[in-house]
Amino acid sequence: MVSKQAQKSIKQFRRFAKILSALYRSPNEMTNWRIKLFRWLVDLQGKFGPKVKGTNKEEFYINGIKTWKISTPSSDPNRILLYFHGGAYSLGSPKSHYSLVSYLADITKTTIYVPDYRLGPESKYPSQLNDALTVYEYLLNEKNYKSNQIAFGGDSAGGNLALVALLKLIDTDNDLPTSLALLSPWTDLTGTGTTYTENMADRDLLLGPIFKRIWANGDSLHGFYINEGEFDSNNPYMVPLKGDFTSSPPIMIQVGTEELLLSDSQSLKKILDRDKCENEYFEWEGMYHVFHIDVRMPETISAFEQIGYFLDKHLPSQTEHESQINI
Repeated sequence: MVSKQAQKSIKQFRRFAKILSALYRSPNEMTNWRIKLFRWLVDLQGKFGPKVKGTNKEEFYINGIKTWKISTPSSDPNRILLYFHGGAYSLGSPKSHYSLVSYLADITKTTIYVPDYRLGPESKYPSQLNDALTVYEYLLNEKNYKSNQIAFGGDSAGGNLALVALLKLIDTDNDLPTSLALLSPWTDLTGTGTTYTENMADRDLLLGPIFKRIWANGDSLHGFYINEGEFDSNNPYMVPLKGDFTSSPPIMIQVGTEELLLSDSQSLKKILDRDKCENEYFEWEGMYHVFHIDVRMPETISAFEQIGYFLDKHLPSQTEHESQINI
């Protein structure tokens, strides 16, 4: 049974999703003003959502990529979470996720960097992947963090970005983050998973209305950020389910039971088990896609605490790290 606050949230986001779906057009019909309005509406959640008292936001540029650094009085400056926001690679920003990241930083006791990576349709694949790698390399080479001080996080498309960035780092034999914490990651860009159904679209209050428009128009799910004819369903940097996670650090997955992308997480879990990648998997009963965006819900706070427990195992504080070295 979901909480009373969750019931209120479900009603609120159901109305919000209907407004967004009314704005949707196929990629070739989406005008600039419509895209800007879409993004402005999505950013409002982070602007007006609650923040932890004492949250500190620093804004700077990493090789041209605007990035927010978020911390709270509880944040450890030596425990870094590089967080990639969601939004189907065409929406979202550090602004839209400000509330979420404020609470996530506080509860997990981490300092979070949120890159404002390039979005489609203005910037197409692999712009987003390149931006993610650029920011990670900057943290290592310019901020002088060690890889064992950094974890990746991300929701929806941001979860996809965290995974494909990891796979690229593995394939190029680079230093890896300690772990990944993924919130409803988008792993199946083909849209062929077992929960991509009309029934689930009716249950999915956030994605359902837009997916119905996408299906009715005959659009692809990736049309806003991958050029027509360039999508390769076997490319692991597009579809991480095609990747090899044998050398991967531990991965945590959280997903709601009432979302179209449920099978994305279920399929990823199977791939990680196949490759013997250490993982933790949690399905949140009654929850919608990236329910974490509403920090007023007790379910969200509990989910963040779950992420905190996971990161405590794999992202030690500086004091703990020094103790391990001395041992």
